[in-house]
Amino acid sequence: MQPRRRWLSATVVLIVLNVIAFCLQFTVLRKVDYEDYFALSRWGLLHGYVWQLLTYQFLHGSFPHIFLNCWALFVFGRPVEWAVGKKRFLTVYFLSGIFGGLLQVMSCVLWPHYFAGSTVGASAGVFGIVACFAMLFPTQPLIMLLFFVIPLKMRAKSLLALMLVLTGLGIAFPHSLLAALLGGNVAHFAHLGGMLTGLAFSRFYFLNILRPPHLESGSF
Repeated sequence: MQPRRRWLSATVVLIVLNVIAFCLQFTVLRKVDYEDYFALSRWGLLHGYVWQLLTYQFLHGSFPHIFLNCWALFVFGRPVEWAVGKKRFLTVYFLSGIFGGLLQVMSCVLWPHYFAGSTVGASAGVFGIVACFAMLFPTQPLIMLLFFVIPLKMRAKSLLALMLVLTGLGIAFPHSLLAALLGGNVAHFAHLGGMLTGLAFSRFYFLNILRPPHLESGSF
């Protein structure tokens, strides 16, 4: 029974829901103008479409987009969910998506020539979970592919620092070669908002209140 419960985790459910939404997006929903109602935009929020803060998290622009988000969620989400529980895991995931989305919309208001347009993707929520992982398991060794080519061996806290630096550079130089290497048309403010939410939850709630014994070892 234990393996079955693991596979029915909130992490796996989120991945399945994202895949289902992606299939609907490029089959049923492609026949209607769904972006105005379900993708996150300043126009939508001004018209009262507050549900966009949730629905945009289940839409993706391409197969690589959803694949990378689901892969990262699978890798980092399971240990975070195991450490803090399903309810807290889902809370930080969706709040990271919401606050990341609000920060992205705010950037569209302040700098419309740089960060205009609608936003889709689970990246803000995923980045929030990665930030939690790095705070809960800072010394966990990881092997990452920088720009999907260069293998880097680093600890989780170093990965978080690298993500913050790349996000900051993407914000500062949105039309640079670096932005193109990161994929282009990336909602960097949403990523930043997600990470800040994950960091806030970890620093002021998970680490200060929970303090489960197994977190002290930095392993899972």
